[in-house]
Amino acid sequence: MDWDDIKVFLALARKGSAKSASQVLGVSKSTVTRRLDDLEGALKTHLFDRTPDGYRMTAAAEQLLPTAEHIEELILAAERRVHGEDQHLEGPIRVTLPDSEVMGRLMKRLAQFAQEYPGIELEISASTEALDLSRREADIAVRVMPAGTKPPDYLIGRHLSPLSASTYVHRDLLREDNPEDVSHLQWIGKAPAGQKEEWLKHTNLPDNPVRHAILDLSLVVGAVRAKMGMAFMPCLFATDHDEIVQVPGAITVHHSDIWVLTHKDLRLSARLRALREVIADEFIQLRLHLDSRTA
Repeated sequence: MDWDDIKVFLALARKGSAKSASQVLGVSKSTVTRRLDDLEGALKTHLFDRTPDGYRMTAAAEQLLPTAEHIEELILAAERRVHGEDQHLEGPIRVTLPDSEVMGRLMKRLAQFAQEYPGIELEISASTEALDLSRREADIAVRVMPAGTKPPDYLIGRHLSPLSASTYVHRDLLREDNPEDVSHLQWIGKAPAGQKEEWLKHTNLPDNPVRHAILDLSLVVGAVRAKMGMAFMPCLFATDHDEIVQVPGAITVHHSDIWVLTHKDLRLSARLRALREVIADEFIQLRLHLDSRTA
């Protein structure tokens, strides 16, 4: 079996569609379907049922999956060991950052890093998803994790900063004569209808009504700016918007932590180590924006 065919098989098994698999692999949709045809021809068996809802694994595919995943792990482990022992300050680095305006402040320092090391090519993406460092979907991840939790054992890195959260609202929604009276304000919800809003337990205003459901934090910020209601959110999201203010009397809590992480097999890579140190140093400057309790 060809390793490229196995990668297509695994991507289809995980994503369920040729389009999504092609995006993960960075190839065309036609390449995905062609390689699947090649694999099914080589094995002389049918691996996926093509349905209106996507690709569904057959019994033969389910039997093949553990072996394919084992092959993948062997190859990826070998790649990590090779890259982990690379002492040259050149080559590509895939970096993923949280999707936040504050992370844009890091870009100036990354631009300087790129100038300092002309042999290094940066591939930077912003994502709220926890990309799989084992499969090298990213080499370095700046990741937000719930307060008090630690990364899994196969990852190494540094704790960069606590991330605080509080309740924010557009300043025009506060009563001019009595801004401390927020009984008229409603929450912007974050959970689909019928689900419990767990974040309310971190606030001191749990009795105000909750309306709507906005799942993306950047859209929550937009809703607050549009005077849709008040929201519980990381303090850093309010940093660059003068019209967004903390609700008077609202508590500020240690909500989560930010880490810079890489796979332990890559810990000796010179270029990754250099970039991790740059990111860690820059976050010292950003900490006031990330944890408002230190202000």
